[in-house]
Amino acid sequence: MEPSDISEKAPASLSFPKLVAFLLAVVLCAGLWWYSTNPARKVYLPDDPQAQVALELVKHHAARKDGTVEQALSIMLDQLRAEGVTLHEGDWRVASQGEDTYVVSKIVREKGSVEWIEREFAWRVNVKEPWVKVISLAAQGLMPFENLPPLPHGSEISRMVTPSWMAMRPG
Repeated sequence: MEPSDISEKAPASLSFPKLVAFLLAVVLCAGLWWYSTNPARKVYLPDDPQAQVALELVKHHAARKDGTVEQALSIMLDQLRAEGVTLHEGDWRVASQGEDTYVVSKIVREKGSVEWIEREFAWRVNVKEPWVKVISLAAQGLMPFENLPPLPHGSEISRMVTPSWMAMRPG
């Protein structure tokens, strides 16, 4: 075989794999560009039209201080960011718990001094009646006092506690 025969065959045999690799790189780059420019889906809903209603009931429910629950949560997260706290705000999630009952939640992770601290804001919602009940400790800080659950064993707590020093005082 002459050297001129090898040089003629080599470019033809190498060009197809190079072309495939180039096209694959272009497709991957286009996919990454599309994924990075499109906004992330911020709500995870089941395939149920009432799930959106449940989410809206929570977002627009009156908050303790600042308008709605969504506004109060946004203000709280903005204050944390202003204080320099590194945090990751999760997406709103809605899960069905029955025919008309849903759990609406959002997770916020804060960077602590050693590890991440996770707060779950969660509510149980009934779209038929409609009502919103807080089911997580973090969400209790956003809700008005009248919407908070009763204390456990609240009926057993004495309403009038007499300090020991008063009991010993004459008359």
